[in-house]
Amino acid sequence: MSEPAPAALRPTTKAERRALQEKQRAAKEAAKAAAGGGSGGGGGSSAGKGGGGGGGAAAKAGGGGGGAVGGGAGAGGGGSHGGGGGGGGGAVTGGGSGGGGGAGRSAGGGTGGKPSKAGGVDEAKAALATKQMAEGLLSGTNARVVAMLRALQAVARDFRCPAGKALSRELEGRIKLQIAHLHDCRPKSLAMGDAIKWLKLRVSQLPAHLPPDAAKRILCSQIDTYIDERIELADRAISESASAKIAPSDVVLVYGRSHVVEATLLHAAARGTNFSVVVIDGGPRFEGRAMLVRLVAAGIRCSYSLLHALSYTMPSGGHREGLGPPPPPPHARHARRHAMRCLGQLMMNGTLVSRAGTALVAMAAHEHGVAVLVCCETYKFTERVLLDAICYNELGDPDALLQAADADQGGASLSDWRERPRLKLLNLMYDVTPMKYLTMVVTEAGVIPPTSVPVIIREDRDRAQLAGP
Repeated sequence: MSEPAPAALRPTTKAERRALQEKQRAAKEAAKAAAGGGSGGGGGSSAGKGGGGGGGAAAKAGGGGGGAVGGGAGAGGGGSHGGGGGGGGGAVTGGGSGGGGGAGRSAGGGTGGKPSKAGGVDEAKAALATKQMAEGLLSGTNARVVAMLRALQAVARDFRCPAGKALSRELEGRIKLQIAHLHDCRPKSLAMGDAIKWLKLRVSQLPAHLPPDAAKRILCSQIDTYIDERIELADRAISESASAKIAPSDVVLVYGRSHVVEATLLHAAARGTNFSVVVIDGGPRFEGRAMLVRLVAAGIRCSYSLLHALSYTMPSGGHREGLGPPPPPPHARHARRHAMRCLGQLMMNGTLVSRAGTALVAMAAHEHGVAVLVCCETYKFTERVLLDAICYNELGDPDALLQAADADQGGASLSDWRERPRLKLLNLMYDVTPMKYLTMVVTEAGVIPPTSVPVIIREDRDRAQLAGP
C-alpha cells in the first residue's frame, strides 16, 4: 500500500488539485484502454495523445480510420463513439461535429467522455435532417423547427440510458451534442432556440420514478403535441382567421413565399372570394415564383413584380394589366382594403425579423396607407429585443448573388470577386421591421396589435412552467 504524500508535496491551490485529478483520471482511462485493447484497423495504441492513422485510439487520441473513444477530435471517415467527431460519415451523436470530409471539433460535455451508442436507425434519420438543413433543402422557419424537433425526437427515442444514471441528465447531455451539431451545420433561428428551451424544460421535468422507456414515450408524445398544436393547428387557425379579412375586390400584396400566407390565400379562394394578388419577389432565392405558380393554379388572378419595382406597384393598389377589374374611382379607392401579409419572428418590442426585403415592403406600404398584416404563430414570439439587423443575422452564400447573365457588354463578370481585394459580397438573409410599420398581427390566439406581443409571451411562459409531464 502506497504511503500518503508528504504535506509539502500535496497540492495546495485549486489549480494544482484539478491538475492532479485530471492526471489520475487520464491514467485510469489509459489503464482501462490497455486492458481492453485498441479498437480499429491496423495496430492499436493505448495511451497516445496523437491522431491514429489506421488504428484505434484511446484516452485523448482522435481515430483516423477506426472509432474514437476519447475526447479529442477525429479527422477520419469512420464513426465516433465518444468525444471525437467523425468526418465524412457525419456522425451526429459524437462530441464533435462531422463536416464534409474535414476534421470535426470536440464539443465536450454530454456523456462525460464515456462510450455512447451511435449509428442507430433513428439517429440516421436525425443526421439526414441535419444534412438537409445544412444544404438549404429545408427553407422556412416552420420546416426547420419541425425537422429539428423530429431529429431530437429520434435521438431521444434511440437513446439508451446507462444503468444507475438519471435519464433527464443523460438525455439532456445527448440533446446538447445534437444541438451543437445542428448549429455547426447552420445557425439556428430564434424560433428554433425557443423550441430548444421548451424541449430542455420538458426533459428536466421527466418523472424520475418512471422506467426510461416510459419516460421517453412521454417526451416523444409531448414533441408530437407541440408540433400539432403550436405549428400545424396554429397554421390552420391563422389561415382561417386571416382569410376572413379578405373581402371581394381586395388586392393583397405579398412578398416572397410563406406557407401560412399561401394557405391563407388558397383558403380565401376556396371560399369563393374574388380578390387579386400581387407577388413581390427578390433575389437571390426568388421564392415568390413558387407561390405564384400555386396561386395561378388555384385560379387566383395574380401579378408578379420584383422588389425594385415596388414603388410603381404600391401606389396603384397593385392593379396592373391582366390583373383584374380596373381601379375604382378615387372616392371608393380609399374604402378598399389593401393588405400585405408576411411571415417572420416577432420580438418582445414588436419588431419583426423576416426575409431580407420585408422591411422595405412594409415601409412602402405604410407610406401609401396600406395595412400591413403579419401572419405569425405564437411560438415564434421571442423575449429578445432587436433594434437593427446587425446584432442577429445569417450570412448566405455570396456566390448566390452572382448569375451567369451578370456580365457587361465586354464580357466581364464578378466571378473572380474573391481575387479582388477591394470587393466583398454580402448576402444577408434577414432584416428588421420596426413595430410602427406593422398594423396587426394574425395569430392562432386572434388578431392582436404588435404592442400585445409581450402579453402573449408572458402567458406562454407561465403556461409552460405550470404544465407538467
